[in-house]
Amino acid sequence: MIQKEFLTLEDFTIAKNIVEYHQYSEFVAQGGTAFKLPVYPFFISFFLWLLGSHALLAIAITQAILSFFTPVLLYKIIRMFGNEKMGIISGFLFLLSPAYFLYPGIIEASNIFISILLLWFYLYFRIWFTVEIKNTSIVMLGIVTALLFLTQVVIVPLCCLMLLALLVLKKITLKHFSCLLLVTGLLYSPWVIRNYGVFDKVVLSKSPTWQNIYYGFTEKGQLLDDLKLIPFERDHYLYQMRDEVNEFAMEETYKKEVERVTHGKPHYFIKKAASNFLCLWFVPPKYFYDNSLSVLMGRKVYVVILNLMTIVSLVFLYKRSRLLFWFSLLFFANFSFPYMIGHAANMRFKLDFEWYQLILASFLVWELSRYYKQKNASV
Repeated sequence: MIQKEFLTLEDFTIAKNIVEYHQYSEFVAQGGTAFKLPVYPFFISFFLWLLGSHALLAIAITQAILSFFTPVLLYKIIRMFGNEKMGIISGFLFLLSPAYFLYPGIIEASNIFISILLLWFYLYFRIWFTVEIKNTSIVMLGIVTALLFLTQVVIVPLCCLMLLALLVLKKITLKHFSCLLLVTGLLYSPWVIRNYGVFDKVVLSKSPTWQNIYYGFTEKGQLLDDLKLIPFERDHYLYQMRDEVNEFAMEETYKKEVERVTHGKPHYFIKKAASNFLCLWFVPPKYFYDNSLSVLMGRKVYVVILNLMTIVSLVFLYKRSRLLFWFSLLFFANFSFPYMIGHAANMRFKLDFEWYQLILASFLVWELSRYYKQKNASV
């Protein structure tokens, strides 16, 4: 409510074209697009269709409400693991997080992705801990899985492994697993079929791949000076080309550009991965040398403290539960690896999974509290 302007990106442009031209397109003259997955653009288009010029405020309020109820899901998930107090601590840490407090004002998919992902985890672990599995639980998980996969592609590898674990560890039967795949496939397939009809090629998720790799070598997308291989002028020229050249032709252009500037220097990719990892887990390049009070206290110091708490918490978790320890590493790797390959120029990339760090921080607080009580009891 306190924001006067809202930052909009490609999802908003696609949503406007859905409402105005009934076309899922970023640039109407080029026809359809697969530049963004469909859930968030259609989410925005509903508000644009319903409220017109007041849509952005309504979207921001809705996202703030979803963010407000996120602690409830955190609490419900952690309570299934038998630790109610830790769930309460996690919920309050989320509410007190400066990044998550301000983020609903940005019109970006992470605002609904986190809610959908936590709902998916809730449904998943409810099946994991239930002896008698109901068919409705399987169908609901299948529906949310499709919705999740059509919101953010980065989560797909982790979720696929977790779904397979349900079958391998005999948490569900083969019949239930087949039903789960069928429901997910039926709801996901219209996107693939639509893409094939529009582009005459199979596009399973979305079109940008080389664009993300390319952007990691630009002046805006890279921290290290010796890896800023694409000059600003060249990057601006290619960006302007998007208005007239379709995204698949642009992908080939980005690929050739990357091959040109990295030819014979494969170590650039290793160095870029390290640079991207630092920016992902600290702050993006544009904030790296910004030491204003808001950035320093609201993000840099906060992230450093949270990262340190995460490391210490993982040490305690290793002693408590090896399974959850290895899951935590897999969870972080699933989010880190794609951005190490591409770029880490947006703060939202870390916000997609930073909430999990808050769970680990609450675990650390709970462990230290137990240790303090035991120490006092023995005195």
